[in-house]
Amino acid sequence: MEEDMVDKENGLDAPGADPAEPAASEPGVGATGRTPDMPQARRTKRGWIVAGVIVAVVLVAGIGAWVWHEQPSFCNAICHSPMDKYVESYGEGDPGKLVTQHAAAGDTCLSCHEAEFTTQVSEAMAWASDSYPMDEATGMLATGKEFATEEFCARSGCHSMDEVVANTWGFEGNDEKYNPHSSHQDLALECGDCHKVHEKSTLVCNECHALTAPEGWEAPNE
Repeated sequence: MEEDMVDKENGLDAPGADPAEPAASEPGVGATGRTPDMPQARRTKRGWIVAGVIVAVVLVAGIGAWVWHEQPSFCNAICHSPMDKYVESYGEGDPGKLVTQHAAAGDTCLSCHEAEFTTQVSEAMAWASDSYPMDEATGMLATGKEFATEEFCARSGCHSMDEVVANTWGFEGNDEKYNPHSSHQDLALECGDCHKVHEKSTLVCNECHALTAPEGWEAPNE
C-alpha cells in the first residue's frame, strides 16, 4: 500500500508513464527545458534591434540633410521662384560676378549668408506666403544690397580692407594714382556699388574717370 502511494506521488501510476522518466517537477520549466518567458525575451531583443536601426537611419538622414542644407542646390530646391538665378550664377563661371571667385575659393551660400534663426523665420514666412521683395529691373531680391557693405564684407575671416587697398593701386594696369578703394573723394560708396556677387560688377569709377574695367565687368561711359 505504501509503495502504491509513493508511485502515485511520483506520477508513475499514470497510463503510459515511463518509470525511467520522472515527471517534471521544476516550476516554470517545460519539456524542452526552456522557460515560458524566452519568447518575450526574443521579442524584447528584436525590439531593441529595430529601434537601433530606426535611430541609425534617422541619424544618417539628419546628417545628410544638414550637409545638403549647406549646398547651393538646397536654396532653390526649397525656394524656387527667387533663388534660381542665384544658384545658376554660382556655377556659370562668369568673371564679372564675384560669386565665381567665391565658388573657386570653396565658399558656399552659408559662408556669407549665415543661417541665423531670425533670418530663417522671415524666409519661412516669405516662402509660406510666396511673397518676396523683388527688384523688378534685375529680377533679383531687393534685399540683396543689405549684404554688400564694408561691415559685412570686411568682417573677421573674410576680407581685410587694408589688404584690399594695398593691392589695388594701379589695378588692372591702370594709372597708379587711382585706387578704387581709397580714392572715393568722400563719396558714400559701399562695396556693393561696384562689386556684384550674383550680377555683373560695375566700375562706378568710370562715371567720372576713364579706367579699364576688369574682365567681365561693366563700365559706365565706356
